[in-house]
Amino acid sequence: MALDAIIVGIGSDEKAFTAAGIEFGEVLASIYPEALERAETLCALWAFKRVIIAIQDRSIWQPEWGELAEMEGLD
Repeated sequence: MALDAIIVGIGSDEKAFTAAGIEFGEVLASIYPEALERAETLCALWAFKRVIIAIQDRSIWQPEWGELAEMEGLD
């Protein structure tokens, strides 16, 4: 646990659905950009030092969301 950070979790059930043979259709919306913006706002408001992204799979990350550190840790 990082006590000096806001942590945003990013994940997807797409691989599990695909493995189970479940058709889930097209993704119509993503709350991730809004969650990242809110995390930055809360970081400043509550004087945290950073935002940590806990990501299930790096392939989910979109370049327009910003740059993801290669090997950042929680410590």
